Amino acid sequence: MPGKRLWFLFLPILAVQVFLAYFNNEDERPNMRRPMPDQYQPRPAPYARPGTVLKERSRFDPAFTVDVGAKGNSTGTAFSIRDEGVWFTARHVVDGCDRIGLQTGPRKAAKVQRVQSHPRADIAVLWTRGGRPAISIAENELRVNQPAYHVGYPEGKPGQVESNLIGRRNMRTVGRYSQVEPVVAWVERQRHPRTQTLGGLSGGPALNEAGEIIGVTVAASKRRGRVFTTAPVTMDDMLAMANVRPEGKPSGGVTRQGPGDLGYVNYGEKLRDKLVVAKVLCLVDGPSRGRRATRGF
Repeated sequence: MPGKRLWFLFLPILAVQVFLAYFNNEDERPNMRRPMPDQYQPRPAPYARPGTVLKERSRFDPAFTVDVGAKGNSTGTAFSIRDEGVWFTARHVVDGCDRIGLQTGPRKAAKVQRVQSHPRADIAVLWTRGGRPAISIAENELRVNQPAYHVGYPEGKPGQVESNLIGRRNMRTVGRYSQVEPVVAWVERQRHPRTQTLGGLSGGPALNEAGEIIGVTVAASKRRGRVFTTAPVTMDDMLAMANVRPEGKPSGGVTRQGPGDLGYVNYGEKLRDKLVVAKVLCLVDGPSRGRRATRGF
């Protein structure tokens, strides 16, 4: 029994010492406050290795609808596919614009001289008098789980997204024009900066790890964390219609490192700094036309 009495005598002393050690040393006191949401971003899970080759398009692929309604002054993204001034963008970025330019600096823009849009897909070719280093188009087939790097101007500001491929979809467009086309679906993994939407990234390139074009970014679903790009066959059709033979280098030749090695944020900055990826400025004279757009972008 004496042992139990000693234990009850020392227990209050031990409690006091723990209390003083915890509260008196403020420099080493652990911070128990919850971090602000924008200060904490969980690291994404590691990529799975690229899997099987992406299957052929099917009319049974999952479908979704986007609405290209009213057209007003807006921004988007384009990227160079020939040094002489030939660019890819999304059709809905330039459709309905009275004047189109590519921003080259503060309050400066290169006028788009000519536009040719695909009649059945969300892709277009632009021509300007001045050119920039062109990005080459990938020849390898797409594979499930492979990464993609989307570069452009979300919400009109420099930004980029990292994603990986999950499958095919059919995109139904309604509004100013109607069409159904095959697209490729990607799940978003990282975004910088943490914008509310990806509006403005549309028309930008989706690039593989070698810095080659594998699609044009055309839509997104914030709720499901999806990004959608044109199918490779759509790019081929557009080039044939426009009688354009793309000539470029991986990453436009502005860096020898791919987006995975350089880091997708630094990589995007390099492409924008050299205007390999440029902001599209769409100006509409008079009031906006048609319904309000409810597109993912």
